[in-house]
Amino acid sequence: MQKDLPDFDTLMELAKNDPTAFEALREQYINAVIENSPVNMQRRLRGLQFQIDAKRKTSSTPMKACITLSAMMHDSFDRLRRVLNEGQDDLPAETNPTISAKILAFETTAAAQ
Repeated sequence: MQKDLPDFDTLMELAKNDPTAFEALREQYINAVIENSPVNMQRRLRGLQFQIDAKRKTSSTPMKACITLSAMMHDSFDRLRRVLNEGQDDLPAETNPTISAKILAFETTAAAQ
């Protein structure tokens, strides 16, 4: 999707006056972002979007959906913080693959010392 996102006021007006068109536009932009992501990330992004959509649909009010999604985001950031700062590795295996490599020893020469 090449066109720019409409400004906030236009989106607010569209959401108020034509919620169906707003949802269609929202889905177009979300799908464009996912499709333009690396192929190896697309499945995870679709799964995350599925979770977001489910939380939105099961929330009793838009504010409840916002709070629920905000909590989801904060939980994710907290997990990332723990992994980066404290070395706690509680990420699922598929997001934290084990990588092995052979370490090569290089001989030093007299000129390099």
